[in-house]
Amino acid sequence: MNKKNVLLMGVHGRIGEHLYIELNESANLFAFSSPNQEPDHENITFIKKDLFILPEVEEALQNIDVVIFFEDPIMRLNRLTQGKFYDLYLLIADNIARAASTNNVEQIIYIADELSDGSIVSILGAYGTDVKETETPIRRYGKNLTYKTKDYNSVRSVQRAPLPPGWTVENVAWYYFGWLDEIIYDFVNTKIENNTVSIYVLDKPKPVLELKFNEALSEDDIVLFEITGGSLKKRSTNKAQRFEFRKLPDRDEFIMALHDFEPSLPWAVFKMTQAPIHSLVSRIYQVEMIINKDVPER
Repeated sequence: MNKKNVLLMGVHGRIGEHLYIELNESANLFAFSSPNQEPDHENITFIKKDLFILPEVEEALQNIDVVIFFEDPIMRLNRLTQGKFYDLYLLIADNIARAASTNNVEQIIYIADELSDGSIVSILGAYGTDVKETETPIRRYGKNLTYKTKDYNSVRSVQRAPLPPGWTVENVAWYYFGWLDEIIYDFVNTKIENNTVSIYVLDKPKPVLELKFNEALSEDDIVLFEITGGSLKKRSTNKAQRFEFRKLPDRDEFIMALHDFEPSLPWAVFKMTQAPIHSLVSRIYQVEMIINKDVPER
């Protein structure tokens, strides 16, 4: 009997370690790992792909028969993460679900925890893959999103908000930049030209951020911008920096996420200034989505 190819979310959390011990002889095991992680387990293939980049997750799930979905520290490898843990978890679940459907994965097994409310299972199965949930929920320990590591100097920010009736996620994305121009009037100015957004502060002649709409990687329910320049962006970076708007399946909600942003400011200055400002603006925009009913025109 041929062994199944089984993908774990990681092997360095308590769940991953236990699954590795139980399955390493009966299955061909694969697991996500960080880029600089050295192999320290036998009979397992480490996949150095980013859980937050959908094309990379699609590559990771090629030839995989079963995915076992659970929370693992590998999911939080940024120096600073803003937002709620559960929103981060929903976003990763959506990437796994989409990639599983693309690759015809046979089954996703969801390791339920005591706080499970059905949302994760719903998203994992939203694109047609069979999903099984474990019967005995595991105990969930406190989650600290400000997971710190010296190896990663990037920022991730994830916020979830209601999608106004009649709006598409594309409406939400383009409206955001016009709203940003109006809500902080005379301080922040935005210019949109040829699918490139330039954000200026006060009367400075050069933009603090430039974002380019990535049409190739965007979909009907995903709008993706690449941060390509600006004085607040570090010139030489380790990874592509992205700003994403994504509708969650079967829910009138969307996620707005900043991925792998590397600031040009010294880290201590960034944490005292730019980071809290971005977090505040994101929360205000969540409120805007609750009270706004008129579908915008781009």
